[in-house]
Amino acid sequence: MASAMALIGCGDGATSSAQASGGEAQGEKVVAIGCAKAPQPDCVTISAKGQAYDVTHAGVDLSRGVAVAVTGRSAGEVTACGTKLTDVKVEYQGIQCAAPAPAPAAD
Repeated sequence: MASAMALIGCGDGATSSAQASGGEAQGEKVVAIGCAKAPQPDCVTISAKGQAYDVTHAGVDLSRGVAVAVTGRSAGEVTACGTKLTDVKVEYQGIQCAAPAPAPAAD
């Protein structure tokens, strides 16, 4: 059973790896639950067991403001967003997420 984890965002870029940074072999099932955050465009990740997973192309609707349960498979590739997941399924949960923190004021 997955524990609740937070989602984070990160920038573009990619590097390949035969095995993901979290130790997952290509095709290994990954399950994570948490609230979405996207501090940078074009990158959405979810964390589980201390590892970040790239779910940018899963179509998570951040505007809903609720937690998501994400199930996917490790692609065996690590991007700047984390270990890339494929065959991702997203289920919206009834758990309200906190509003994102306001951006720092420009001087």
